[in-house]
Amino acid sequence: MTLVLEARYQKDPNVVSREIAGEQILVPIRKQAADMAAIYVLNETGARIWRLIDGRRSLADIGDVLAQQYNVRPETVEADLLEIIGQLEELGMLRAVEHAM
Repeated sequence: MTLVLEARYQKDPNVVSREIAGEQILVPIRKQAADMAAIYVLNETGARIWRLIDGRRSLADIGDVLAQQYNVRPETVEADLLEIIGQLEELGMLRAVEHAM
């Protein structure tokens, strides 16, 4: 699937997220104990993206916030943003949100 910057995502309700010792920890909670064996740690950029995902902001909006926060060009942010979102979606931690235009 190709990600587009107009897309919006929300966090999967089956993922628990906590900030511990400055790191963002993601734990998928499933019905089977074997599914709880995976714990994911996000770097600073990934953690900021995770906090910005709210179902209302588009990826372009998130990219704009990151570009301003880290003082880099939006084009520079885009590749990293799409990569991280793609990984989180592949892991089942995000769901695409349909918005009427």
